[in-house]
Parts: sequence; C-alpha cells; structure tokens
Amino acid sequence: MSSDSPGAFVISLDFELHWGMRDMYTSNSELAGELVESRSVVGELARLFADRAIRATWATVGMLFASSREELEPFMPAIRPLYEQPELDPYTEDIGTDEQSDPLHLAGSLVRLIASTPGQEVGSHTFSHFYCLEAGQDERALRADLAAAKSIAGATGIDLTSLVLPRNQWNPHYLRAVADSGFDCYRGPQRSWGHTPRTTGSTGKLRRAARLADTYMGVRPPPTTAWEDVAEDAGMCNVPASAFLRPYDPRLGVLSGVQERRLRAGLTDAARRSRIFHLWWHPHNFARNRAENFSRLERLLDEFALLQASEGLCTLSMQDVSKRARNRI
Repeated sequence: MSSDSPGAFVISLDFELHWGMRDMYTSNSELAGELVESRSVVGELARLFADRAIRATWATVGMLFASSREELEPFMPAIRPLYEQPELDPYTEDIGTDEQSDPLHLAGSLVRLIASTPGQEVGSHTFSHFYCLEAGQDERALRADLAAAKSIAGATGIDLTSLVLPRNQWNPHYLRAVADSGFDCYRGPQRSWGHTPRTTGSTGKLRRAARLADTYMGVRPPPTTAWEDVAEDAGMCNVPASAFLRPYDPRLGVLSGVQERRLRAGLTDAARRSRIFHLWWHPHNFARNRAENFSRLERLLDEFALLQASEGLCTLSMQDVSKRARNRI
C-alpha cells in the first residue's frame, strides 16, 4: 500500500429537502412530513460523524443557505434555465418568510450547523437543483447558477470547491464551466450501465432494475476508484460514486443484509488495494425507519474502524481527495 495514498472511505450527502423532489411531490404531500423530519436527521448525522471522526461532504442546494426569503432574494440569478418541462423550474416555487414558516425550502441554520461540525465539508448541489441534461437549460444558465451558489455560500464564509450535480446528471460538455466557476472536484456517476446519466423520466424500467440488482444481488463489490484516475482535464478531479446507501426497507427482509455485505466488501476492496470507496445518500433517506437506518450506518462505521486499524483505510471528504490527487501530479 502506498504511504501517500492509502485506501479512502468517502461519504457525500445530497442535502436538498423539497428542492430535489418538487417535480414529483408538492410541499403539501405526505412526503413533506418526512422532509421536515429529515431536518433533525441532519443534526444527528453530523453528531455521529463528529463522534466517529468521520469526514464527509454535504452537497447542499444553494437556496438552503438562506434562513429567510429576504436573505435569499439578492442571490437569485438573472439568467435562469428555461426547462421544457415547467415542473422542473424551481423559481416558480412559493417560498415562506423564514425557516419556521417554510422548513422545506430554507435551512440556513442547518448549513451553519454542518459547517461548524469538525470534519464536515459543505459542498454544492448547485444553487437551484440545476438539471444539466434537461431540455431548455444551457451552459450560460449553469454558469449563472453556480455563480449564485458560490455567492450565497461566500456570504456565510464558506468557499465551495466540491460539486454534486442533481440526479447525477453529469454533462462532460460542462467541465470547463464547472472549473471556471471555482470548483475543483465533482462526484461522477457510478461506473456501471445502470447508472449512466439520463434525463428525468428516461431511466426506464430496465435501468432501474439494473440499479436494484446492483444493490442487492451484485456478485462483485461495488466499484472503487484508483487514485491515478481521479485527476481529469481542466484541473478538475472526479471522485465517482461507488454505491448509493439505499434506505432500510422492512419489506426486503434478508436483502437488506445483502446490501450491507456488499458495502463492507467495497470498503475492504478500497482498503486492501489502496483505492477510493465513495458512498452517498440523502439525509431524508433516514427519516423513515430511522433507528434501523442509523443502526446499519453504525455497523458500517464499525467496519471502517476495523479496516482503519488493520489496513490504514482513512476517512476523507471530496475536497480532501481532490487535494491529495492534485499533490500526486
């Protein structure tokens, strides 16, 4: 194992609340209650990571940085995407006065909590939950969106350097735009056929089935990434996803244990071959079956601790990986 590039366990969380689901669920739907509940999940996850000395990246929708509508409005970009599907347009959403009246769209207090927690990196999930593959958006609108994300974060003293694109819609044509906007790394999609970036609604049953099969029935461990494959063109680094931590579902029975075993196998592969294992999920995934989800995460962190002691596996944020990969060049 190389002393300067040991195996790494990377965690990233897509923190989006209703901004990430508004085209599928209204703010009055049953799911809204779970999203409100997930606000307390954020604090519990942050405390757990701090207690376990786990470093993580919280890819946060820029609009959530505000604690009030008045605070948010000055950062709204003048250039906006003109999606052909109007339900994708976040700028039509009614936003409440403050976090208390609108806990689904404003979360400045939670962003400050994350930023003040040791080892936690606040990254970007774009300003408006921008969709890079949908009809009606373009590079000019993306640049304006990322500029708004950087500005609202900068107003709170946070310098965004890591980017996770909503629904993993990585568009390689936008690599230069992302780099020019001040980001130096992004989370690329998991390297498998079922996870190829697609537009909303075009995934298809076959691809969804492939993703489920990959989670619960894959023979091999989830994919890990070699350190030499992180650095890309334009000075960017790609820290691709290895696996999505699917929330606990009591209907799946023994398959939940299968997922755990595969995730442990991914950690072991990263540790023994000095590679990167990148696990991601949304905080709201833990709102339902909360105790079971946290128990499973604790077991996974127990496995990490064993591999840290025996194999030198380390915990890194996306920003940490980018810095180390750049030092190798």
